[in-house]
Amino acid sequence: MASTFSSSPHQSRHTSIGEVELYAMRENNSHDQLFPGFYRRGRGGGDRDRDRGGGLGLGISERSDGVQSLSFTEISGPAGTGENPWEKGTRDKVNEKGRVVYKPMAEQKKLGYFSTAALIISKVIGTGIFAKPSYVFQNCGGKGISLGIWLACGAMSLMGLIIYVELGIALPFSGGEVIYVDEAYPHPRYLAVIVISLLFVFLTHWAGNLITFAKLVLQAFDPTNSNPNYHLQKFIALVMLTCVCAVHMFSRKMGIAINNFLAIYKISMVLFIIVTGFAAMGGARARPGNSGPEHKDQPYGLVNISYKEWAKTEERSLNEYASAILGVLWAYTGWENANYVLSEVKRPPGRESRVFKVAAFGSIGVLTALYALANLAYFTVLSNEELMQEGEIVAATFFVKVFGKSWFSERALKVLIALSIMGNFISSTYSVARVKQEIAKLRILPFSEFWARQSHYDTPSGALFLHWIVAAIMIIVTPNNQNNEAYNLITDLFIYGQLWMFIVVSLGVLALHAQPYRQWAPALFRWPILVTIIVIYVPLNLFLVVLSWWPAPKEVEDRKDIPSIATPSVATGIICFGFLYWVGFAKVLPALGYEVLSAPDELVDGSRVITYKRHKTGFAKKVSEWWSDRFG
Repeated sequence: MASTFSSSPHQSRHTSIGEVELYAMRENNSHDQLFPGFYRRGRGGGDRDRDRGGGLGLGISERSDGVQSLSFTEISGPAGTGENPWEKGTRDKVNEKGRVVYKPMAEQKKLGYFSTAALIISKVIGTGIFAKPSYVFQNCGGKGISLGIWLACGAMSLMGLIIYVELGIALPFSGGEVIYVDEAYPHPRYLAVIVISLLFVFLTHWAGNLITFAKLVLQAFDPTNSNPNYHLQKFIALVMLTCVCAVHMFSRKMGIAINNFLAIYKISMVLFIIVTGFAAMGGARARPGNSGPEHKDQPYGLVNISYKEWAKTEERSLNEYASAILGVLWAYTGWENANYVLSEVKRPPGRESRVFKVAAFGSIGVLTALYALANLAYFTVLSNEELMQEGEIVAATFFVKVFGKSWFSERALKVLIALSIMGNFISSTYSVARVKQEIAKLRILPFSEFWARQSHYDTPSGALFLHWIVAAIMIIVTPNNQNNEAYNLITDLFIYGQLWMFIVVSLGVLALHAQPYRQWAPALFRWPILVTIIVIYVPLNLFLVVLSWWPAPKEVEDRKDIPSIATPSVATGIICFGFLYWVGFAKVLPALGYEVLSAPDELVDGSRVITYKRHKTGFAKKVSEWWSDRFG
């Protein structure tokens, strides 16, 4: 009986037996020594696998050169069949073509403090801080409320980060939410991991960033046209999508180097905005007479951030407040980026989680401060009327008012912002491709073997191609980007889906703690403190989900080409599709004779081995045998 196993990003793809051998880079470390706080008896053939009739025999041996190896062998077949698919392929009768060797990444090649922090910073700083402040202001109706939302969402992101860091310390594998829900929700089997996986595949494409990049580049060539030809925007977006995926496919090292450079560049850009804002507080202005008639009689400097201006607020609907909050959360999206590639983050002996923790918490602290100060700079330079203008990115309006209409403010600046947006896409593509490869390893997607492929450049080539396909489709089908409606639709759609991911993962911490075979306690805080954070964080996310469905006022809907209900409707449709997919995968296929069996475990280097394998029995086995006999 042939099956397919998969593991870390460095592997062959096929095996016909249940034995896997790992030649680890670390010596003299057993699994429970590496992860003493989270020894998973259920993954080694314990309670969780007992009802499936499956289990794993786990052992660690040492080669003649002193390098350790880890092997595990399936010890029973699918529940109810009474047969062992691997008993014919014992160790003495192994077909060498069927052996899978997992070679983990060498420690010196993994991401250090700066590269891990850069992965987070470069993903967080994209279009958000350059485009969203005016959108948030328009939807909440006041500078005071707007700045408050930015700070509150920073605190909310910190709460989410605490939960994710706890899970990352306990489960130091690439894959993020996919790994966490797979651990936390064993029943109903496969349901949680399938729904979350499909949400991730369909929504983490970042096509909105590519469209905005293309729009800015075209506006740099023609500053008078705030809505360039949308077909040309799509063409440029597709070209850049292909280039970024190609870079990550052919050179992991180059992708990391580009991301590190762009992280420094982005921080410099935001700092420049902040410094300019502080200069504006003192009345500094380069060419006040050359900023255009739309800025001629508008207030400038400290008068824009007086108490009167902070207190001025216009009434807004709950739907508009929800849109504002989703916009800010989009700007903070990326704080979880290191969790997606934890197998590639350095784990120095004795301080295994230090690099991850320092990079994660240091990044979110710096980013929250930068965002608050950047908003203060925008509010200092721009009046309420200017912030209400649509169609132009707020950072461009900011620089035109300060420096006047010039080649820099009208053309070069848009290219600089476009480069920041591209850096966001480069960073996110690096990480989400690893997650999609982990999803493919689960064998729950069609053509999973192809999507899980690893190139000889040590890059997830199959997952990158899957990422390219989904992003390209979204770029092609996205409606006209006039007044940034399409961009806001795509970003809000992702945030809505991510809210559900955060809710499920956060509740999963409680589920993990309750599982009887776990020996786990939080590493950062005491259990009551972590529970308090979850109790606050989950209702906040649920509240935002409910607000997303709240109808917008008729006058607001009349101004839109895309209805407000589109965001939650599409995302909920994907969730419902996930339930239907689960019915087919976990109920219909087994009824037809395709038995699904889980055979997961961790490897001693922190890489993950997990796959859902299909075994043909009954009707499916008879059809397979008939086909083989007839066509051969």
